[in-house]
Amino acid sequence: MEIKSYNLLNVGVGGQGVIRAAQILSYAALLDNYKIRTAETHGMAQRGGSVASYLRFGTEVEGPLIPRGKTDTILAFEASEAVRIFNYAGPETVFLINENIIIPPMIHQMGMDYPNLTEIRDFLKNVSPNIFFIDGVKIATDLGNPRTMNVVMLGALIGMHVLPLKKETLKKAILSYLPSKFHDINKKAFELGSKKGIELRGGSND
Repeated sequence: MEIKSYNLLNVGVGGQGVIRAAQILSYAALLDNYKIRTAETHGMAQRGGSVASYLRFGTEVEGPLIPRGKTDTILAFEASEAVRIFNYAGPETVFLINENIIIPPMIHQMGMDYPNLTEIRDFLKNVSPNIFFIDGVKIATDLGNPRTMNVVMLGALIGMHVLPLKKETLKKAILSYLPSKFHDINKKAFELGSKKGIELRGGSND
């Protein structure tokens, strides 16, 4: 599996593991012998502010910033953040969106409306037909550790066959960032995510 350039954008809010997921993906790309370029933008991440991490990898990659409209995959850990960066997507972009919505306190204080999942889906369908939702928080919580949500999401990307990285390479990268006592539960989270990704793409294990 070789590709000249692949653009992946991870978005979410502070505390969801957006940056760590990007680090894991970057390391997996390195293990698969790709060049990588990364960049990050984040506001008040510690207070639940927006976080975005740009990853470009392949055999021919130059600058770290993804051109608007040219993202291959957008991985959104918080649903409304997928809307916030929609202009980085094009008609071929695949969105994988965690169904979790985290409403900023300011929205409540100002009495403003906030988009629900249906509104988010309808809006993004005008950008790309490739919109997929996953209840990553529920899958991780049912497994016994909500903090494995980002690993569930990474597994789903592999299961959907949209990520040009080897499954075993990504699993190795995930485990390399974790103490050994957390390996078993994260292996389970990765496999559950992978199975969900297969379901989302409507395929089989082949």
